[in-house]
Amino acid sequence: MRLVVLAPMAGFTHSPFRRLIRELGADWTWSELISSRMILTKGLEDPLLNFVPTERPIRIQIHGADPEDVFKAADQVLKHLRPDGLDLNAGCPAPKVIKTGAGAALLANLDRLYHVALALAEACKPYGILPSVKFRLGFKQDELERIAEVLLKAGIKILVLHARLAQEGYATKARWARIGHLKQMVGKDALVIGNGDVQKLTDIYQMFQDTGCDGVMIGRAALSRPWIFREYRLGRSIDFSLKDRICLLTRLWEHLRAERGPERAFKVLKLFVPKILKGVRGRKQLVSCLLRVKEPGLFWEQLKFYHENRSP
Repeated sequence: MRLVVLAPMAGFTHSPFRRLIRELGADWTWSELISSRMILTKGLEDPLLNFVPTERPIRIQIHGADPEDVFKAADQVLKHLRPDGLDLNAGCPAPKVIKTGAGAALLANLDRLYHVALALAEACKPYGILPSVKFRLGFKQDELERIAEVLLKAGIKILVLHARLAQEGYATKARWARIGHLKQMVGKDALVIGNGDVQKLTDIYQMFQDTGCDGVMIGRAALSRPWIFREYRLGRSIDFSLKDRICLLTRLWEHLRAERGPERAFKVLKLFVPKILKGVRGRKQLVSCLLRVKEPGLFWEQLKFYHENRSP
């Protein structure tokens, strides 16, 4: 199995963007993380839980520090929304998540990690869903082997490893060798998906070759190079022109507008503009101009004008 999948990223991997990424060839998509407690208190109406059939296979990612909360929230999501999988976040280093004891904080308390992961796995059993956990090498120090043993014991069947410590954030180079060590350790007992520093097509091939992993997860590069999934499907790099990128923005705009209406959709679209236009000649001036625009019509007019009148 060789999967290439979209990483969960807060603020970006909402339903409209996931639709675009599936159109470009991603095997699986992940929702951005949502609190199990929020699911229990506010129900299933949160936009973070929205998805449409074209996004499948989709995995909903939840976070929490209380096993009972995680079990109940997971059961609600599976019973009423029927995603293709559920994922526990045990890697997010954001302070607002850490202070609740969830996310990467679970890596500093392996007993709690076991019980929370077990709760997720138990909730998935009646629905025939494979549970997954996305985690890091450890909180302050590398404890990969201990963490993996805990997760396997809890019944987790898909291990998604971001090969950095939680305290490192993104400041260090991802240690791909540890992804290979994890795959060697678990063998056929679980799928291993590697994450970290995949920026271009050759990185995908290299991670598969170096680690023997079952899947490669792409995060930040999927924002600035969303066509990387198409490149993998085609088996070659693609030179995405400004016209091609405008087409991507247009498609994303269509998805956003259909879900959120033009005013809210326009605000979200602007978050993607600096990323999708990364590498375009004159990007700094163009992006500055586009982000100042107050309404969609003028935005598209200016983008079209720049494309038609820039020097070759």
